[in-house]
Order: sequence, then C-alpha cells, then structure tokens
Amino acid sequence: MNFRAVFFATLQTTGLFASAFIIPLLGQMLALITPVPLILASVRYGRREGLATLGASSVLVLALGGWQAAAVLLFSFGLIAIGIAEGMRRQMRPEKIALLGGLLPIAVVGAIIVFYLVRVGKNPIGAVEEYLRESIAEAAALYTRMGLADTAVMIKSLSDSFVHYLARLMAGITIATSVMQAAFCYGVSRTIISRKDPAQAAGQAPLAAWHAPDAWVWGLIAALALVVLPNETARIAGWNLAILFAVVYLAQGTAVVEHFLRRGHVGPFMRGLIIVLILALPSIVFVITLGIVDIWADFRKVRTPVQTP
Repeated sequence: MNFRAVFFATLQTTGLFASAFIIPLLGQMLALITPVPLILASVRYGRREGLATLGASSVLVLALGGWQAAAVLLFSFGLIAIGIAEGMRRQMRPEKIALLGGLLPIAVVGAIIVFYLVRVGKNPIGAVEEYLRESIAEAAALYTRMGLADTAVMIKSLSDSFVHYLARLMAGITIATSVMQAAFCYGVSRTIISRKDPAQAAGQAPLAAWHAPDAWVWGLIAALALVVLPNETARIAGWNLAILFAVVYLAQGTAVVEHFLRRGHVGPFMRGLIIVLILALPSIVFVITLGIVDIWADFRKVRTPVQTP
C-alpha cells in the first residue's frame, strides 16, 4: 500500500470537509469537492488506497467533530467517491459515472432513514413535512433575533401548501443535487488525472464533447405528460422526474457552451468563470433549453452519423 499517498489524501479530504465549518460560504463551496482526493487516491493508486483514505479521514473527523460529522463524510462524500472511482476504473460513460456516484449515497442513506422511520412508526413524507416546518420556524426565529423582522414575517408566511409540495418534491431535489455534485467531482477528478497521467483518463469524453443518450428525451416527454394529468400523485411523480431531466439537459447545455468557448480560444479560468456566471443567473433556463435543442441540432457534430447501406 502507498502509505504516503494515503497520508496526503487523508489530510486533503479532512481539510476540505472541515472548511465548511471554518470558512463562511467559500468553505461550504470547497466542501462540495471533498470526494475528489478520495477519488484520486482510488483511481491513481488503487482501491485499497482509496478505502484506506476514506477510513482514515472518517476516524480523523470523528476525533475532531464527532460521530455525526464522521457519518456525513463516510455515507455521503465517501460513497460518492467510491461510486465515481469504480465507474472511472471500469471506463463507464460519464453520465453513468455521475449517476453511480450520485445515487449510491442516496440509496444507502435513504434505505437507512426509511427503515428507521418505519421502525418507529413514522410516515417518511410526514417526517419530512415536520422537519420543514421546524426549519421554517427556526429560520424565522433566527431572523427575528437578528432584527430582520420583515424577512422573518416573509418566512412565516410560507403556506402549508408550500410545505406539502416541497416535501413531495424532496426526492427529486435530493437526487438531482447529489448527481450534480457527483458530476462536478468527476469532472474535477478527470481534469487532474488527465494532466498528471493522460493514459488513466483515456476513454473518458471531455465535457465539451459529452451528450446524454438521445433516447433519454423520451423520459423528459413522459415527465411533462405526467405533470399535466389531473391526478396529484401523477403530477408529483412528473415534477420529480422533470427535475432530474432538467439537470441532465443543464449538463448537456453547459457542454455546448464549453465547446464554443473552447473554439473561441477562451482560457480555462475565464471559461469556468463565464459558465459559473451563466448558471448563477436566470440564463440557466436558456442553458437547459440549449441542451434539449442540441438533441436534434447537434451543434457540436459529436454524434455518429447514421450509416446508410
């Protein structure tokens, strides 16, 4: 085992995770890439090194921040890293790697939570509604203590209908967020690996050339069809699916933007800055639309043409 690699990867993982509690805002953003050192250790040095890094980081976080922080690192960031690293070793397509990394912690943590709630006799949806109401009350109280009475009143005015629908859309929001984080961590990891050891990144398409399987558009069409049905259960299912497909075509639209920025010889830093600004503004809707239109327009000419006999 490469103990030197494990040692440094453990320090990097723990430092990124701890930054969320030490540095306001920026630290929380840095914490999102906590899986990256774990992925690099696993892909570059081996599965044993990756698991050893995760174990050592979890023990260190346990000693510094308690069992709850260690559980978050192990079952959230750790499982994302395991899924992505395994997908990269098997040279899966990027969308499969992101799905594997994003869905693995959701499946494990979701199963544990549902088992616990059922065991104590609580309805999972009801438990989420209760948590949201308590969070709204706590936020309103916090803003009141800060002297922001208008903001507190606005938060208190959130209706039961809002809580009702948010609780039922939490599945789609949670899965979409986890998959987005996994996709971002995969992109960062692939970039680092391709620069240090291009052979290990071979077979993985860069963002500028990536597109989702075209057949996935039927999933989006089915989701939108469910949304317009009169049945509430069908509408909720449709909205949850629509959230997931919005993330897919946001990624595809971002890939199109990245392609044209590269063609314009825009440097990596400016490309990243431009993309972040685009995604932070209402123009994000345009990017999603661009990703959907790209299915037929094929702006980058990255699809294999149909061979005629």
